[in-house]
Amino acid sequence: MALYLRDDVKAALGSGALQSAGVARVADAAAPEAFEALFGITGDIYRQARRRRTLRFVAAGAAYFAKLHDGVGWREIFKNLLALKRPVLGARNEFRACRQLRANGVQAPAVAAFGEMGRNPAARRSFVICDALQGFVSLEDIGNAWHAKPPPLVLKRRLLAAAGELTRAMHAAGVCHRDYYVGHLLARARKLASNEVELAVIDLHRALVRPRMPERWRRRDLAALLYSCAALPLTRQDRCRFAAAYAGERGPLALRRAPRFWRGVARRARRLHSRAIAKGLANSEFIPADGDVATVAQLSDLGRSPPLPFRFDLDLGSGGTRAICTTLLRSQPGRRLVAKALVDGREVVLKAFFGVQRRRDFTRERRGAEALLAAGAPTPRLLAAGNGGGAEVLAFECIDDGRQPTAHDVDALMKTLAHLHGAGLRQHDIHVDNFLMRAGQALAIDGAAVRAGRVGRTDRVNDIARLLAEFDLGDAPSPDKAACAYASGSGWRFRANERRLLASRLAHARRRRAARFMDKTTRDCTPFAVRLEADRTVVVARGDDDPALDAIIADPERALASATPLKIGNTATVTRIGKLVLKRYNVKDRRHAWRLRTRPLRARRAWRVGHALRLLGLPTAAPRALIEMHAKSPGSAAAYLVLDHVDGALLSDPATLDADVAEKLREMLGYWRELRFSHGDMKSSNFVLADGAVHVLDLDAAVFHRHGLRAASRHRRDLARLRRNWPDGAGI
Repeated sequence: MALYLRDDVKAALGSGALQSAGVARVADAAAPEAFEALFGITGDIYRQARRRRTLRFVAAGAAYFAKLHDGVGWREIFKNLLALKRPVLGARNEFRACRQLRANGVQAPAVAAFGEMGRNPAARRSFVICDALQGFVSLEDIGNAWHAKPPPLVLKRRLLAAAGELTRAMHAAGVCHRDYYVGHLLARARKLASNEVELAVIDLHRALVRPRMPERWRRRDLAALLYSCAALPLTRQDRCRFAAAYAGERGPLALRRAPRFWRGVARRARRLHSRAIAKGLANSEFIPADGDVATVAQLSDLGRSPPLPFRFDLDLGSGGTRAICTTLLRSQPGRRLVAKALVDGREVVLKAFFGVQRRRDFTRERRGAEALLAAGAPTPRLLAAGNGGGAEVLAFECIDDGRQPTAHDVDALMKTLAHLHGAGLRQHDIHVDNFLMRAGQALAIDGAAVRAGRVGRTDRVNDIARLLAEFDLGDAPSPDKAACAYASGSGWRFRANERRLLASRLAHARRRRAARFMDKTTRDCTPFAVRLEADRTVVVARGDDDPALDAIIADPERALASATPLKIGNTATVTRIGKLVLKRYNVKDRRHAWRLRTRPLRARRAWRVGHALRLLGLPTAAPRALIEMHAKSPGSAAAYLVLDHVDGALLSDPATLDADVAEKLREMLGYWRELRFSHGDMKSSNFVLADGAVHVLDLDAAVFHRHGLRAASRHRRDLARLRRNWPDGAGI
């Protein structure tokens, strides 16, 4: 065992001052117990790899960083040896490098403690604890800010000169960093305000300490630094100024006296760019805290909610650069990511494609975008194409003043659609999200589904119907208005039978849209999150962070015990908890339990239909969570359904039923007939008048029918049952 403790750490260990960091008091600082106590230190984790943790902790009023190594394993050792590399076995490299640099006057973290235990190199445990460098900021963050606001010339020159001098001093001290990226150079923030520079180097985990530094190792460090600075606004003169400071000579002389050396540096930097772009390698393992930019290696590993902002390297045809993604527009795990990003100081929209079909998706998007531009259609310009972060990438013009289309924009939408059809282009996955409004014009923004070919008359009618079906039923423009707007934008005239066909296809498109959305409501996708647990399945709308809802989901039975009963039935119990309604679906007996295993649950039907009705713009209580229990025994719950409470007047009260409400009911029934929807339980207590609209409740028996005859039969039954609620049928 090897153990080094600075005097202040030794005293703190003996006095128990490190207990705030999870370190127990140890009387003998040289005993193995001291190593175990310090190796178990706790704090704020900055990075956690498979066998290494980096954390920050505060003890006795001072801040420290600790790196804990659990052993690299034989696989890692053999991998490095086969590549003719010296494996890094633990924290000893950083311990030696920090002490060597400080002994030679180079600013680096001061080592407070170091320990190493174990003879087996693959399982050797070690740690190093260093003083935290307070008041320092990364040179990478400083350089990224130069895109928006150029620095004072004197400060920029002093930073470059100081970086060159620090690198020269580091190499002269016999230390090769081996991970020498600009993010590992820090500057004291207080001095920058007065154009003074004080630099420090950090993250010496892989550093080598040698009596004499060979040229190839110096070239390796300089190439890594040059590569990591590619996205910073540095000129050729700036690089020459750094080279002069490193060589201790004037810029031109430094380059002329060692041309082979500097050409080798540039060549290796280009190789690093190529490798990072092709394989999606991160240029640093250091991830800053406090919301700064995080480094991302593979875009496919980001998931649905990546850390923002994040950066990755890419090549858009003009050499390597860096993208800093600031806003996530869309994420499909394993397939696609769309984000706003800063590239070379300019805001663009990046579409990144990854996964097994990335080349196909990239090619379709690119061909579609080029076809839109060639046809003169209003669309964002395609700026560049390339690859990076392990993905194929397209860069588009960013439309800052754009917005999503509404029903009031039907004229502009029809005009753009007519333009596409006139140019022989069709959106095979047409919907409102594929358009963006700017200055009264509808821009086509998704080229993935654009296909060139002959556009027939029926194709035009189908596309208009599918686009109109995206709007709420109550707000959607009439088919006649859309047909007139389309005709005025194209000169194309609708025949009488085509106008009738448009109304029919519009109803079909709405039914199809509802059916497709219902399929999404019970699977993990962009709008919904599905959580499989040992005894149940929980489905919620993604991003629905409501503490009251979370409490119900955590323990529905406990929530029921303190809820206000609304209905206590044999098959269902309905209660109110604040602004939420919790419905428990009971298992009556063994026969009922067996039937529930062979048919869809009523809770699932109400969940699916409720979301479909709201998608189409029909008022109903918003479903918030679905909980399906796996075991179904008599007396237990088969499922729970959580909905928003609709606060209004029940239509069972005769005072609420007037001519206006009867008209709303007739309008609602007309929509149901078009959608082939039947409720199945048309009691007046299942309708609530709230916010000037009639809300339908209790969707346990509701169905969207596929066949028209069955839908018509069920609709007549619903209508008859609704009329029986009132003596004269309320004129419905």
